[in-house]
Amino acid sequence: MDTKFVPAVAAVRAGDLERFKALVTEDPSLATSRSSKSHPTLLQCVALDGKGRPGNVEMARVLVEAGAEINEPLIASASIDNRAVAELLLNCGAAINGTVDWSPIEEALYWNSRDVLALLLDRGAAVQNLRTAAGLGRTDLIEAYFNADGTLKPDAGKISWPWRGLETILQSNHNEEGKRKLAAVINSWSQDQQGIVNNAFVYACMHGHIEAAKLLLERDAEINVVPGGFDYAGTGLHYAALNGHGSMVEFLLENGANPKIKDTKVSATAAGWANHGGHPVVRDFLLSKEENS
Repeated sequence: MDTKFVPAVAAVRAGDLERFKALVTEDPSLATSRSSKSHPTLLQCVALDGKGRPGNVEMARVLVEAGAEINEPLIASASIDNRAVAELLLNCGAAINGTVDWSPIEEALYWNSRDVLALLLDRGAAVQNLRTAAGLGRTDLIEAYFNADGTLKPDAGKISWPWRGLETILQSNHNEEGKRKLAAVINSWSQDQQGIVNNAFVYACMHGHIEAAKLLLERDAEINVVPGGFDYAGTGLHYAALNGHGSMVEFLLENGANPKIKDTKVSATAAGWANHGGHPVVRDFLLSKEENS
């Protein structure tokens, strides 16, 4: 973050609540100013870098009481599964369904932040598009996003991700090369029905919802495609393996998933993703399928 924030960031990382309070008291603009690099606000830094450290929630409360913007930090809390700070922000009036085209519940689903996801659902967060319905396994809502003739309704939404659209990227703190790469990814997405259904299919797979995945396959989801909308771009099998959903992995293989496909970022198969996720049983099962396919 910018130089003015450095002492406060150090206090966050050290869990030094008294030092943090003193700094904000001395310069209240620390709560309301935006940084031109790294975390855009100090409250987002607290939500992300302060998770699990002493005084984390209390530091967040200090900033909220000093006038900090709270909607973006709620999404940040969802990205790292910081339930305690997310709960504080919701209690202070943060928008549970977000204020842009990417909501806290989508952030929690994207990063598999289960504690914050449970909190948001308990508080009544809305399902606003097909990918969210798929990630939650809501087959009733998935069905409702299709017309009788099989076409998608407009409110099924479009492919998106935590970095949102081109305008948001241009205004972000990414360097120019980072902005260029993110923009290139977004421009590569197919926002037609096939692309949107394929994207939602991966959400169903990554969260282990077999009935939702089955329904989307019936709606022509492509099982071996690496769809748009993800940073570490893999197939549904990759994401099921990453999160250790053994039953989903078996279902996908039985329905034609190819265990030899490599992702487009680190060039690993689903077995490699299972290993990265800490799921040796799933990894070994997939390795055996690789050898025999």
